[in-house]
Amino acid sequence: MKKYGLLAVSLVFSFTAYVPLAQADEELTSDQQRAATRTSLASEYYRRGAYTIAIDEANKALDAVANYPQALNVLAVAYVALKDDAQGRKYFELAMQAAPKDPDINQNYGNYLCERGEHQAGLARYEVVLGTTLYPTPDLTLLAAANCSLKAGDKALAKQYFDRASKQRTSSLQVKFQVANFLLSEGELPQAKQLFIDVLRAIPKAPPELLWLGVRIERKIGNKEAEARYASELRRNHPDSLEATKLLTGQYD
Repeated sequence: MKKYGLLAVSLVFSFTAYVPLAQADEELTSDQQRAATRTSLASEYYRRGAYTIAIDEANKALDAVANYPQALNVLAVAYVALKDDAQGRKYFELAMQAAPKDPDINQNYGNYLCERGEHQAGLARYEVVLGTTLYPTPDLTLLAAANCSLKAGDKALAKQYFDRASKQRTSSLQVKFQVANFLLSEGELPQAKQLFIDVLRAIPKAPPELLWLGVRIERKIGNKEAEARYASELRRNHPDSLEATKLLTGQYD
């Protein structure tokens, strides 16, 4: 089942500012502070792609505070990035045991499960995230759940998640882009085109994913002039992109 990529911002493993184990009005112990600092470093190294260093820093956090949830979270995603699936799953499970309601851990574990075909288990993790009132990006979680549903072959459920994402963030370009892709696949061409135009007008230089969406919408509508215009822009501005290759080889679906 096709997975619709996000425009500009991908659905990746998530992290928030690391909240110490103590309550906000409590003074941190030196061990708790050390665990928080090491975990923050581990997260930054992970973002930079230095996965082995991230693992080292996360382990130092665990030396300070055993079962520190966010350190376990970093270990999980770092091992996944290193293609060590067994270790990744192990640390996800430990992180879930340490903090079963943590939204970042549930988001990351949900991504992991859905990517491995464990769709229902992944969707259950996303629902935990969506039940967290103050989680900053519920729209991205809803998009992840929609794509997970599509991979599971459940278009009706995917539509529900896409609809919720549209209502959650009405101005989100990522949401509009993904919903437009979904509507195109469902043959709802006027609505897909309107969302595509909304995104196109908001971006100074259209990326290849967006131009490719325009090509396919106009092709389905039968507007040869508009199709050719977007195709020409795609070839001219992004000749080495995957989308340009699909255009040249006629892979429209």
